[in-house]
Amino acid sequence: MAGDHQPDQLTQAVRDRRISRRELLRHAAILGLGSSSLGAFLAACGGEEKPTGKEANTITWSVQSFAHEALQPFLTEFKDKTDITVKLESGPATAQDVMTKLIPAFSSGTTPYDVVDVGDPDGEAFIRGGWLESLDSVLSADFWDDFSPSMKESTATWSQVDGKTYRIYHNWELGYFWNRKDILGGLNLEIPTTWDELVEVGTKAKQQEQMFGFADAASKPGLMFVYLAYLTAQAGGNLYEFDEGTRNAFKFAHDLIYEHEIFPKEALTWSYDQLNASYTGDKLLTMREWTFFWDVAAGQKQWYKTEKANVSLPPAGPGGAKTWAGGWGWSVPKFTEKKEAALEFIKFISSKENAPRLAKANSFFATARNSVLQELGNEGILQYMKLYTEKGAVTPRPYTQQSAKAETVVDDVGQGYLTNQMDLDTAMQQGKQRIAALR
Repeated sequence: MAGDHQPDQLTQAVRDRRISRRELLRHAAILGLGSSSLGAFLAACGGEEKPTGKEANTITWSVQSFAHEALQPFLTEFKDKTDITVKLESGPATAQDVMTKLIPAFSSGTTPYDVVDVGDPDGEAFIRGGWLESLDSVLSADFWDDFSPSMKESTATWSQVDGKTYRIYHNWELGYFWNRKDILGGLNLEIPTTWDELVEVGTKAKQQEQMFGFADAASKPGLMFVYLAYLTAQAGGNLYEFDEGTRNAFKFAHDLIYEHEIFPKEALTWSYDQLNASYTGDKLLTMREWTFFWDVAAGQKQWYKTEKANVSLPPAGPGGAKTWAGGWGWSVPKFTEKKEAALEFIKFISSKENAPRLAKANSFFATARNSVLQELGNEGILQYMKLYTEKGAVTPRPYTQQSAKAETVVDDVGQGYLTNQMDLDTAMQQGKQRIAALR
């Protein structure tokens, strides 16, 4: 009807507080909204009444549930200091699930959480959407002095726009090169330091020990991208340009399977559980795997010895001994009504003083911050994070706009090429065309 608010106009009017609750009820009746629908509508456009009393002093943080227990002492300390309660909610474990859960709310101008844990591609999407609050107002002048060069580079790539910071890493994941130092020693072989050496030792291990020389979990969705990004870093390529370095990485991956026969073709369908089981089942000489394998290996008590889960720098390709890193971080949705409390929590939890304590409490909060490496850099997996950092082996996760969709392109093209559904020229051409279509 002329003069009446349509749904989109009505939503905006409620958000802007330009329409009273009585007027809203009248328009809801015109739109045919019942009481339950009206409640959902009010929630979607921020029309619910603001919390008061104890609830007003409580913020929610969405973070993966396995970390909740380790966080309790920090939340108690924060409550004692500020009288602000932090309630933990179980957060999604993948970037895709984070986007699936939060995009509908963010699109409607609301948020179910006051602080959210987000990864690289989902964080990039939220920043691009204008949905995250700048965190710079609560960061000290020397805050970034605590960040290693690789973490600063990734922060600039993934978490900052126009000099403003929208996410702070609390988790820093590297793809490490794990190897069976015990088997290599028994064969009088050195740990491979180049692609050529990897082929050489892998071939001998297969001949003499019936072990594959190298593997990674390379299934879809997501894991094929992880593997090819790792090799492309070593090849010195720009993955999303499908340039000469990317071509060399794809070809090397193909040669490992079909020419040298030291990478199991079955790994193109493996999960990380299958990769880990193959390694601890004495079927792999070396592998690329994330930080969490440190605990997986130690948990295999009858099998475990330190030389069975040795970590060294990645074999160098034309671009050097490289791996890539990324991780999860803290963000504050722009739509929270408890912005001040949420930012106060960011100031507390991200501090230089808390960084080593968090890393010690749970490996999900291990980073290459200088304070962490100085205090814990000789312990556990952090000794290898320190090694990789000091040797300049860490590159940022490959970036382009719409990275989540771009990673799917790499998944598709890589899987097609490595299963011989297309040749290398076709893979490079198709990759370029599909990435260009996203821009």
